[in-house]
Amino acid sequence: MADMEQPEEIQNQTEENSVEESEAAQEMPTIEEQLQSAISERDENQDRFLRSQAELDNARKRHQKELAQMRQYAAAPFIQDLLPALDNLKRAVDAAESADHVDELKRGVEMVAKQILDVFAQHHVKAIEALGQPFDPNLHEALQQMPSDEYPPMTVIQELEQGFILNDRVVRPSKVIVSSGPAES
Repeated sequence: MADMEQPEEIQNQTEENSVEESEAAQEMPTIEEQLQSAISERDENQDRFLRSQAELDNARKRHQKELAQMRQYAAAPFIQDLLPALDNLKRAVDAAESADHVDELKRGVEMVAKQILDVFAQHHVKAIEALGQPFDPNLHEALQQMPSDEYPPMTVIQELEQGFILNDRVVRPSKVIVSSGPAES
């Protein structure tokens, strides 16, 4: 009898296995379903990629536009600070037409020049010290050499145009005359 029960057990196991396989087959998506799922996932990823790329391009364009505007209007604070000095210079010219004393006019123009130098200082612009200094081609532009008993060779003996430095960069070198040493007799 034991032999007869065994085939029945095997038959029951086989039936259970086939039922499980058919249930698994019903739960498992078909190849077409898997393909459709992969295609829709690909399309979603492509759409996300294109949107991200468009956002990046828009951000880049916005940044370039902002930089262009900053460059275009960067000098505005400097100009606003210089306008009072220009107004005072115009007042000095108007006063010169009616002034009898040149000393008053000179004093007014000196005040305007000081006001302009103060504005430069506010914006980190410094005058280059040249007179009596050793010639430095990074700071000075030699226009001429002259003999001088008073100054050693390669020393600035006269400043024709004052130079200026913005932070650590030369905006304009000082135009100078340099000593060539004592005059030969």
